[in-house]
Amino acid sequence: MNLVFGPDDEEAFEVARDRIVAAITDVDGSVLGNIAGQVLDLKWSYLGGDLDHWSPEDVVKILLNLYPAKVMLDEADMADVPTGFAVLLRFLGSDRPRHEPSLEVLAEFVGRLTSRFLAAMNDEDNWSFGKRIWSTATAEGVDLADQSAMEGWLKQFNERPVAERDQIFGPMSSPAPGGALIGPLPPVVLPTDDELRMMAHDATVMKRLIRLVEYVGSGRAVTDRGNLKLADGKELVTLLETDDRFDKQIHDKVFKTVSSEELDDVDFIYRLALAADMLIIKGHRLLPGPSARSLPDDSINIYYTMFLVLLQQVGPTQHHYRKHRYGFDWFAEELDGQLPSIMIELYRDRKPYEIDDLAVQAWAYLNDVFDIPDVAVEKLDYRRSSVEFMLRNAFDRLAEMGIITIADEVHTPTHYGMIDRSAGTVRLTPLGLWALQRFASKITNAPVVGALRSSSAAVMLRAAADLSHDLARAEVDAWVDHHGDGSASELCVAIREADETGRGLAFQALLRIGANAADAIAGLADDVELAAFVTVWRVDVLAASAQEMDRSGDPEGWVRLLHAVVELWGPQAAAAVWAIPAAGAPGLQAMLDTAWRVKGERTDEVLAAIGGHHPDKLVAKAARKVLLKHRNVR
Repeated sequence: MNLVFGPDDEEAFEVARDRIVAAITDVDGSVLGNIAGQVLDLKWSYLGGDLDHWSPEDVVKILLNLYPAKVMLDEADMADVPTGFAVLLRFLGSDRPRHEPSLEVLAEFVGRLTSRFLAAMNDEDNWSFGKRIWSTATAEGVDLADQSAMEGWLKQFNERPVAERDQIFGPMSSPAPGGALIGPLPPVVLPTDDELRMMAHDATVMKRLIRLVEYVGSGRAVTDRGNLKLADGKELVTLLETDDRFDKQIHDKVFKTVSSEELDDVDFIYRLALAADMLIIKGHRLLPGPSARSLPDDSINIYYTMFLVLLQQVGPTQHHYRKHRYGFDWFAEELDGQLPSIMIELYRDRKPYEIDDLAVQAWAYLNDVFDIPDVAVEKLDYRRSSVEFMLRNAFDRLAEMGIITIADEVHTPTHYGMIDRSAGTVRLTPLGLWALQRFASKITNAPVVGALRSSSAAVMLRAAADLSHDLARAEVDAWVDHHGDGSASELCVAIREADETGRGLAFQALLRIGANAADAIAGLADDVELAAFVTVWRVDVLAASAQEMDRSGDPEGWVRLLHAVVELWGPQAAAAVWAIPAAGAPGLQAMLDTAWRVKGERTDEVLAAIGGHHPDKLVAKAARKVLLKHRNVR
């Protein structure tokens, strides 16, 4: 049966899936058959169309990422999922005895992940946005099959306070243009809760919010339009330490301030506070809102609510053009809608981005959205410069939030007393990483690592060994950063008791540490099981002599060295880079002629690596021949 399908082969996939489900149902029942169908759907939809090949990474993604994010199950049905997944793998394995890794081994791996699977399914932080909607609606008694009931519930939900909506679902808007999927994000190490509270409390927006709520006290009068009284606005310029100016004078002309709405910074924090229910208006009175009772104790959640309000309701560009004069605001909503995408990009790469480059991207996006017609060059340049100006203004607001830092921006005074801004970079702060992780985790996989950073090396390696490769590496790196100069020595002590996976993670970390780990790793050379890894480390950090790789006349040592390379860097590196120099002067063919007699699984893996990955077809063929001899005599 063909089990490899392209993106347009949905009908063929469904036929093959249904045949497999029917066969499993006949033997193991409909419950496990249905689970097999779910697993096949997830594998085809999210992990490519190759149902003929399965990896440990596939198992982890399906059980710990895709099922928790997308599949609604009650407690009783959850317990059957690992069993059904294992049944499917064993069914497929009956026709694929040479599958690497063995599908029987993968089925056993599924069983070992059962407790983590159940925990992930019950952790709402893992749920996708859609699953949160349907789960919450179901919990509140809504029949999902009743379309009118669902529509009524969604309408009622949209009228709830921002803080309540976020508590249930997180952010409502997609951080990608047009709702596009942003894909999984790299792991992140976040500050501790105490550090986050301190950072949030020190953010300019939070300081201004606290002072504003304190200033309102038991109540203040507002205008008929719901604005702050002008006198209050003037006091708040000083109290909140904003850059607003009353009665601006440019050259010999004075522009008199007639409304507090003209005070950009004061009005901006005022609008955020209203949208976040920190302040409310009753009649002509401004009063502390229900959320103000949490100040300043719950600074983290209040801060996050303010961040969402900035992105989803107030919008820095829309606020700047709040009076909507002369059509200058034509791009405001779309530009503000781009901010989540920009920040996700900063989150993905973790590096400073040139503001000029981001402005070019924003302009290109607006060009696509509005299909800007041909206009005079000077008008087009004005529009482009307006977009860049407002993008920089939005970055200023995000910097006030403590989300980003702005560096190396060039400020040039103009003839009219203004400042022309150019160049510069933006980068997420640790607080920004936290906010974006919380934001992105509602709609995609945005894993957090660092939970093991205070553990001993031995405990950390055991726990990391159960994670997917990317998460395990990130967790180990977080541990190394936390332990600093002593990390290499601690890892070398723990390596002696670690299992194969933990050993590989530790040596890869030592390779990333580099020459600074030399003294610690030298102490492992006396262990016959670890000496080969020490050699690999020394070669990779350029500390080894040419002779250290040479295992001529020592087929057992050659197998052990090549197997260490397979563990650390994979079969292709062992076959294409290490096999020949490690064989020494007699050559690889001579080594193959003797190495096949070395007993053990290591020999099987090394010969299979060369047979499957050596670039010379004749060498690969010779390795496959001796591999058969090895398997026939073991």
